[in-house]
Amino acid sequence: MFRYLVVANQTLGGEQLLTAIRDHMLTGPCHFHVLVPATPASDLDADYLAGVAQAANPTALHGGEGLDRRQARQLLEDELEEAGHAEPGEDLGRRLARERLRHALARLRGLGADVSGEVGVADPVEAIRVVLHRWEFDAIILSTLPGRRSRWLEMDLPTRLRRGFKLPVTHVTGSSTPTG
Repeated sequence: MFRYLVVANQTLGGEQLLTAIRDHMLTGPCHFHVLVPATPASDLDADYLAGVAQAANPTALHGGEGLDRRQARQLLEDELEEAGHAEPGEDLGRRLARERLRHALARLRGLGADVSGEVGVADPVEAIRVVLHRWEFDAIILSTLPGRRSRWLEMDLPTRLRRGFKLPVTHVTGSSTPTG
């Protein structure tokens, strides 16, 4: 059985990543372990935060095309706190990562994938290092935001993973996908 480590955050659940996973499923028996590095809310993409806020409360953003990152984050925090999703001292980014993981695992299982997952530390290299210390994988599937919107591409994460962990890396880019 081929074992893939899938690393994604804001793009988790996007069609580009799902297509890559489906393609790998066609090659034979495989297992996917989804790792979501918990990016702090302050570092999340503004468009993503606005989309999450809108998904959580569609009427909250009526006429709010000009929302800045701080306003979008505040709307989302207000909505989540009202719904009682907050755990004391937990960063919004970690809560969103946990929610995305839950949705992604359910969706992948619905496709027939053998899948497990976890939320990791914010630094994607360190999060991967921790997982690779516990389990062995044959390859990494990395999903990032495109171009300048991606902090992971800015740090040249695909190359760092190939060199640092000596594993094949499939890199896909996609848009942010709020859960809802």
